[in-house]
Amino acid sequence: MAKKKYKIASLFSGCGGLDLGFSGGFSFLGNDYKRLNTTIVFANDFDSDACKCYNANQLLVNDGETCLLEDIRDIDANSIPDFDILLAGFPCQPFSNAGNRKGVNDDNGRGTLFEECERIIRAKIKSNKRPQAFLFENVRGILSSKMPDGETSVPQEIQKRMESLGYGVSMKLVCSSDYGVPQQRYRVLIIGIDKQLGKSPFDFNSLMDVVKQSHIPSKLMGNDEKLLLGYVLKGVHEHEDDVVWDYSATTQKTVELIGCCQHGQKAMDFFYDGYSKQDLPAVVFEGRSWKNIPYEKLSPRFKKIADDPKKYHAPKFFRRFAFGEINGTITASAQPENCGITHPVENRRYSVREIARIQSFPDEFRFNAIPLQSQYKVIGNAVPPVMAWVVATALLNHLQDK
Repeated sequence: MAKKKYKIASLFSGCGGLDLGFSGGFSFLGNDYKRLNTTIVFANDFDSDACKCYNANQLLVNDGETCLLEDIRDIDANSIPDFDILLAGFPCQPFSNAGNRKGVNDDNGRGTLFEECERIIRAKIKSNKRPQAFLFENVRGILSSKMPDGETSVPQEIQKRMESLGYGVSMKLVCSSDYGVPQQRYRVLIIGIDKQLGKSPFDFNSLMDVVKQSHIPSKLMGNDEKLLLGYVLKGVHEHEDDVVWDYSATTQKTVELIGCCQHGQKAMDFFYDGYSKQDLPAVVFEGRSWKNIPYEKLSPRFKKIADDPKKYHAPKFFRRFAFGEINGTITASAQPENCGITHPVENRRYSVREIARIQSFPDEFRFNAIPLQSQYKVIGNAVPPVMAWVVATALLNHLQDK
């Protein structure tokens, strides 16, 4: 007899990175991420481009469910199908003052976006359809975000509220390159398990068990050769949707002044199956930034920073990662001031397919149903599917006592 599938409800779904990880059934850079025993019964976002991108991908909608375009605050919790696991990568908004709250609503009767998750879980509990678990994902800045009392952190408040609903809560700051993603992307994961199941809180050490058992490349494990840019970018131009959003004239000039990584395009030849870091020359590990621009050619702003680096903490704007490095965080803005978005040896922004690979999307995942700039936005906002698959696998194992 087939096992009952775990029903997943997804809020703030974006283009579907987290949902794809929780579904499985895709390949990425030679690794297969098997189909999981799940089904997406509800997905939602208020961004029309994100929904359009989500719904254009058979990897996500092959069960028939599509991403609903609507503000979650306008959705009746009882209209959401019953689910076992709630996924939510909610933006980190200020919470309403705990002392003045009416239920979970602020003075306008509309909760913050986390409180919408809380509202939906409360409604399911009230209807005797308790979710078994939830996963909340957020930027690392949430760790230092405070409640109105100035003392309680937002994660502490989330933990307190969810424990009051009967969930054992655990949380961790994770780096995606530890879990098979070719990107140094830090995020906070908060996982809750229904105490009525009689299980212990989720153990984040189990993520590494999945990595080991599935032979996933990991920086933490020291076998991260397949996460280096040179490997990730191989063959990327073979895809017809490999398009590039051009820089502005001013930004383009800065990129050209920084110059290409000294290893040059020929360094790509070093990245083949079976190579190791020991095979690579030192120059392959050397990236660049605005600091490589000759002082006399710096803009007044950058000269000011260069003259007093301690005051400005010597930021690495216009970071250019080398073929032998793991790329930094890709952001929704895709601007070189905010992230390493410039190609190592070509004077341009990474292409859509290149950042999709850096975010661990499979090559068959399509973004061309939406405008070019929006493609960069939804990819930068996404949860890397490979990391999501590792989390999903560990969470399902925990719920099944495996």
